[in-house]
Amino acid sequence: MARGATGGSHATRRRLVLIGLLAEPGARPAPAWPDLSGDDWREIDRMAQVHRLQPLLHHRQQDNPAIPRDIRAGWREAFRESALWALQVSGELAATHALLDRAGLAPVALKGAWLAWHAYPHPALRPLRDIDLWLPADQIIAAYGLLREQGYQAADDAQLSLDQSLRLDKHLPPLVSPRGVLVELHHRLWEIPGRMDHGAPLADQDELRDQTIRIGPIAYLDPQDTLAHLIIHAVYDHRLDCGPLLLADIAFLLARTPIDWDRFARDARKGGWLKGAALVLDMVRDHAPHLALPPPLPDCPAPPGIAADLLLQELDTRQSAGVIATLRAGGLRAFVLRILARRADRAGAPVARDLRGEGGFAAWATTRLARTLRELSRSEVRGQSRRLATLSRWLDS
Repeated sequence: MARGATGGSHATRRRLVLIGLLAEPGARPAPAWPDLSGDDWREIDRMAQVHRLQPLLHHRQQDNPAIPRDIRAGWREAFRESALWALQVSGELAATHALLDRAGLAPVALKGAWLAWHAYPHPALRPLRDIDLWLPADQIIAAYGLLREQGYQAADDAQLSLDQSLRLDKHLPPLVSPRGVLVELHHRLWEIPGRMDHGAPLADQDELRDQTIRIGPIAYLDPQDTLAHLIIHAVYDHRLDCGPLLLADIAFLLARTPIDWDRFARDARKGGWLKGAALVLDMVRDHAPHLALPPPLPDCPAPPGIAADLLLQELDTRQSAGVIATLRAGGLRAFVLRILARRADRAGAPVARDLRGEGGFAAWATTRLARTLRELSRSEVRGQSRRLATLSRWLDS
């Protein structure tokens, strides 16, 4: 993982230490850290909390005397709380899936739902923020209406209509279940072309749906397709801001199920996500060197050395950094559309978000631009925007 560093800065060193603490036995050692101060450990713990890493750190490092006792105690408590939350989410997943199933709809649980209960050694190690259920596009409005009738509430004020979300987003506005769990209904597995600063991978969604599996009453993506989904979601949809759980997700998935690597390479090349696959598998080799991974994928240039910083980028500045990254990578038109709160696919006219809940368009645009300019005065935000733009340009190169 050392080759993912962007320099010798103190912040980068902390990030590398955290990623090293998450790595599996036998991984490349983390940078030397005996001289870490209390402030260093508190910052490492803060990053771990932001990226849902504390339960896994408890699992990996609970007996490590080099880590301050209070930090380890906090990780132990995070594991306990995550275990309780996992029980609640498990019940909600079963109830929501059954509700849609009984109505003749065809929900498929995505990513964390399979990983937490069928790949990780304990579901608490893989905290879920929400439940993602994938449905055919011609069923999703009916599914949304059914959940609303059953007491599921809108999580936020919707800024797009359901029809606009169906055209421009990969999921409808999130709902909160009667028991307080966030549920997202997806009609696409990843972003449409034109939504990001780089090209979007292609997907044969009918083929992926034909390959789904069923464990008990719940349908899931096939694990090999889950691997592809994890890579595309992390790299192309989120430019790695989903955090180092990505590495653990893939390591536990690969330890749990065999992968047809020839098919994987064919799918990646056909779908246009070969570079993202090469980038992620390169990181996984460092994270879990005992895994039987294929050699580096052919015909793929070396990725830029920004992975460690992007895996632990600051989430509260990603919007501002992303706005400037859009200017750097996508040009002035893409930047203006983002500032003006417009969304568009490559074939359609831009659609304006409904910003009445944020004081109207003028108030939103002024606030968004002012915040972006204010945060750009911080060197770390400028660096974050450069790294985001670098990744987008590399993906399209």
